[in-house]
Amino acid sequence: MRIFIQGMGLIGASMALRLKELGHEVAGSVRSEKSRDVLKSLGLQNIALADEFSAKLLEGRDLLVLGLNISDCLPAIDAAMATASLRKSLLVTDLCSTKEQICDYVAAHHPYMRFVGSHPMAGKEIQGPAAAEASLFTDCTVFITPARADAPTQANDVKTVTDLWREIGAKTCTIAPDEHDRRMAYVSHGLHLAACLIARLSGAAAGSADLPTPAAGSYRDMTRIALSSGAMWQDIVTSNQKNVAEWLRALAAESTALAATLDAGNADIVTLFSEAASARAKVMRT
Repeated sequence: MRIFIQGMGLIGASMALRLKELGHEVAGSVRSEKSRDVLKSLGLQNIALADEFSAKLLEGRDLLVLGLNISDCLPAIDAAMATASLRKSLLVTDLCSTKEQICDYVAAHHPYMRFVGSHPMAGKEIQGPAAAEASLFTDCTVFITPARADAPTQANDVKTVTDLWREIGAKTCTIAPDEHDRRMAYVSHGLHLAACLIARLSGAAAGSADLPTPAAGSYRDMTRIALSSGAMWQDIVTSNQKNVAEWLRALAAESTALAATLDAGNADIVTLFSEAASARAKVMRT
């Protein structure tokens, strides 16, 4: 396939590296000369800067992959669909962590376009193309979210996107956009905010800088994802704020109930850990 990836940070660049290994023709765009230089050092040569980008670069392409924040994806879709020749010829997917907003936008504003949402469950707390790995998606789950079930080419387009992710090495699951976002709030989006709250709250225990750190592995593991990009997570949480707020309220209720049992001297910590282990095994499918 002839594929253009608009936005090549960690996820987009990792996808590009794997697609190149598989023999696909890959081009793309990035925001800075620095990122372009990194990609060139990784063997990706056909890379434009964002301010050089135009719909002309998409002509003759089979697939456009949007590796942008969701707030940037919507105007990127508008720009691509402003070119009449691309409206029915170009298949578009995205890599965003939320799906309802972008799928609803496509259905409302571009019902004729060929769009299938994608969300690869892969990433690192380190961002940017320098952290890219061709193997990043091996055995990871990619959620596929069709924007419109009644679109004329939808079934074929879903198959094309699904087959491409499987060729890359991922496992796929087709899911409704709203259900995807609700689940992500509980297993990803809310957890990133919780990690930040834990890191900030625990800062009071840091003590003097000339003393050894009081933290060890548990603190490091619980707060690792708090090192992620705040700007990126602002975008993600804003596009899924209802579900994330619901999860935070549920967490607060659980915390309040546990604190009450501690105050009363009858906290059942053994049962808490047992139930947590069972719940974790259910989520992780272990």
